[in-house]
Amino acid sequence: MKRTVIIVGVAIAVIAWLGVGLVVAKGPQPEIVVPAESLWKVGPLHITNTLFTAWVVMALLIVLSFAATKSMKLMPSGIQNFVEAVVGFLLGQVEDIAGEKNGRRFFMVVATIFLFVITSNWFGLLPFFNAIGQTDDVGHEIYKELSEANPSKLKLKDGAYTEDAKFAGWKMEDSGGVVMAKSGTEQVEFEVFKGDTPGKALDRYAVFLAHSYVGDKTLQATIKSTEEERKALSDELVRNSYVALKQDPSAPKLLTAAPPEGAGGVSEATVTSPVTGEAVYGVDFENSKKLALVVPFFRGVYSDVNNTLALGIIAFFCIEFWGFQALGFGYLKKFFNFSSPIAAIVGLLELLSEFIRIISFTFRLFGNIFAGEILVLMLTFLMPFLFVDIIYGLELFVGLIQASVFALLTLVFASMAVEHHGEGEHHEGHQDEDASADAHHHAGTAQAH
Repeated sequence: MKRTVIIVGVAIAVIAWLGVGLVVAKGPQPEIVVPAESLWKVGPLHITNTLFTAWVVMALLIVLSFAATKSMKLMPSGIQNFVEAVVGFLLGQVEDIAGEKNGRRFFMVVATIFLFVITSNWFGLLPFFNAIGQTDDVGHEIYKELSEANPSKLKLKDGAYTEDAKFAGWKMEDSGGVVMAKSGTEQVEFEVFKGDTPGKALDRYAVFLAHSYVGDKTLQATIKSTEEERKALSDELVRNSYVALKQDPSAPKLLTAAPPEGAGGVSEATVTSPVTGEAVYGVDFENSKKLALVVPFFRGVYSDVNNTLALGIIAFFCIEFWGFQALGFGYLKKFFNFSSPIAAIVGLLELLSEFIRIISFTFRLFGNIFAGEILVLMLTFLMPFLFVDIIYGLELFVGLIQASVFALLTLVFASMAVEHHGEGEHHEGHQDEDASADAHHHAGTAQAH
């Protein structure tokens, strides 16, 4: 009996917890965007949210370093003790694999990679990620894309668009300044089809706005339609949609008067409806909910393939530098050995593998972090507070593993680069066979990950 009461109590607590999550913490339907979003532009440089996050992580590590070293003591305590423990542990691991001499040579780069990657990965799990940001005014962006003068995404040929396009946005109370994606925000989507002219796409946009925003029941009856009917775009539906948008005070307005002098923001090139003959020069969401998306200020640094590629290139150049530093131009014999046809082929394969490592470095880290970010977003939308907590625990582990693998592979490849032709510089204080076997063991383990 007591056991049954406990089970029922736990079940009720879980259901209540899920209910609270669905009411309080359920975010808007995620808009999955692979490229990093641009926040600001400084000259030719686009400051993306992943780049901005990387700068914040750098600042945190720098502040932590200064805090740990500003008043160092012989008997460390507090933050100095924590930092020394981390650095000492990393140094010990690097020296175990590469030996004391090479370990200290590689340590700064390997430790920096590990600390930056793990901090970036864990920082990306904070709850305000992908929630706080600035708005992208989708409603006006759609009209801008439809206008004949500004189709930057849609391509015009012979007066018609040459490809399909889909625009998504959230219906938001405000679309200016710093905002937070609120629970229960409604998402809507608008599509333009291949073969549409700008005028027909404008009519399709009018039908979309009427269907999404008109609240008057009498007007709703005139524009009631299925998805197939809206796609077919009958003339009657188009006319009724224009009328409904004009008559409903809470709906967006298509601006059909002559553009005022010096009109900014909402004023774009004029597009004429082939059905109503009205010349539209913009759209006004002043008295309705805005159609916008939150472009987050913060996003996981390595959910951007540009950052993982940059880190892979850095690791590649460091490894090659250490190889030349240790062996001089003799390092090239590893790749260009023409003593026999087989040696030449093996050398070229070795050269190819050096560059393939960049791709391997790049997509291993990107794939794991980006997939984890999507999983957290989707579970927060579908079932916040419970299942997502389990995923957070898994992502903490994945963040640690990916940082360890990237740093370990860099270390092992660096050790292999300086040991070519049996130089074995890192065997000081160790037996040659044991250290070599240990390095190859770690290489195999890292590659398996």
